[in-house]
Amino acid sequence: MEQGETAPVSEEHQGGEVSSDGRPPRLFRVRLWQAVAGMCVALTIWLFIVMSELTGRVVRQSHYMDRRVATLNATVRSLRHQTASEQRKLGDVRERASVGEVFEKILFAADLKTFKLVAPIEKDRAREKSAPPPAAVEPPVGKLAMSEAADSAMLEASGLQPTGPFQVYRIWWMPRRGVPIWAADFLVGDDGTAMVPVDLPPGREKGMSLAITLENESYSDAPDGPVALKGELSPGQGAHKSRR
Repeated sequence: MEQGETAPVSEEHQGGEVSSDGRPPRLFRVRLWQAVAGMCVALTIWLFIVMSELTGRVVRQSHYMDRRVATLNATVRSLRHQTASEQRKLGDVRERASVGEVFEKILFAADLKTFKLVAPIEKDRAREKSAPPPAAVEPPVGKLAMSEAADSAMLEASGLQPTGPFQVYRIWWMPRRGVPIWAADFLVGDDGTAMVPVDLPPGREKGMSLAITLENESYSDAPDGPVALKGELSPGQGAHKSRR
């Protein structure tokens, strides 16, 4: 062998790390797979951190939206309550205006008549037999003003027992013959007073009476509860001339 010629490179250089078919050394492949595994672990950890952050953000957003929805629901309930209250006030104002119009129309009618309504005699007798309380309350009384020309009537009562839950006072026209005729329902507060427009019955007859009973609020076609006030509407009773 000449001295100018280089010796052939051994197939296994540095302890046989280079293979004869040109593949990377074994140590290089091991380190490559370690690097890939490390990158996978790092990527997994990064994805876990990102998912945790996103999950926490979603949970915080969900809690925030829940609080906002709860606040909006409370606001809606408050607005509904205010609306219902305003509607009740408006209804009361309209009712008072309607009552005032009917009362004015009856008051200035040329054929104005007034009739007194009192508690039934049975109640008065029972009250007399029983021991009177220390502060005796006045018995209920009422007055009915009516006008045939105006085709309307107005009841004004005081001393009535306040209506309880599911209770109403019901006004009945009581003819001498035939079935009672419903006229109106009304409620009574703690003051025991009431002012109610009353429809006149069709086909009015002489000797008709008026009764006010305390009833259940459900529909009934005849008086069923106790009578609170009652009065006879005699033809010549309580006639007054209107003042203009």
